[in-house]
Amino acid sequence: MICDDKTEEILRFTLADCAFFSDIYSYDTVTSTNDICKELAASGAKEGSLVIAKSQTAGRGRLGRRFHSPLNNGLYMSLLLRPQGESFAPGLLTACGAVAVHQAICKLYHVALDIKWVNDLYFDGKKLCGILAEGQFDSQGKPLYVIMGIGVNLYPPQEGYAEDIRQIATSLFDACPECTIDRNELCAEIVRQFANIYKGLPNRDFLQIYRKHAFVLDKKVRYEKQGKTMNGTAVSIDDEARLIVRDDDGNDITLDSGEITLLRPVL
Repeated sequence: MICDDKTEEILRFTLADCAFFSDIYSYDTVTSTNDICKELAASGAKEGSLVIAKSQTAGRGRLGRRFHSPLNNGLYMSLLLRPQGESFAPGLLTACGAVAVHQAICKLYHVALDIKWVNDLYFDGKKLCGILAEGQFDSQGKPLYVIMGIGVNLYPPQEGYAEDIRQIATSLFDACPECTIDRNELCAEIVRQFANIYKGLPNRDFLQIYRKHAFVLDKKVRYEKQGKTMNGTAVSIDDEARLIVRDDDGNDITLDSGEITLLRPVL
């Protein structure tokens, strides 16, 4: 790992007036920013600590999937959270992160993204951003810390996207070719947007934005429940950011985690 002092200096200055922000650790290359942030959390780092890198050699998404993180092609960042009381609920912090990224990109680049429950942001049907929340809990199930990892594709890789994501990946540049994309500016704005939402919990007003841009609602989806693969219709998102799916028998099923797949209509 090589520290990126210039990025640290810029972000310290930019976020100096953000009460949530506490410290920054910036690198050229890491295994993953979540890994570094976990080490900091275990050593007692304060809530609001930020880790950012120009590339990741072992970036990951949910369900152990690889998150492709080429050098200088994306924004790879993690925030350390130490939530208390009602500010923590499964899925809720991930939804906070999704709305923070959505609002930051909309504000800076006037690009409106779609949200796929629970943790991805899409443009024109392709994935532009992934979010991975990981935590450590005590014996009573209370969070000691939560790491909010965010990866945004800023530019398409020069060699092209990897074969396994070529048909489903896009970048902010693809969405807005005329935009001047500043990695540090976007990082700072995401932190600010997240801080504004996070400090207001347990207020759930931000879920209005999440629901408005959740493109799975009213769509037929495939999901897993208790080890079984089932089909249904995504009908709503509740105040804990859980997805409510109505199965083919008319029963409402609550999903607080997991993977859903949109089902294409048969033509």
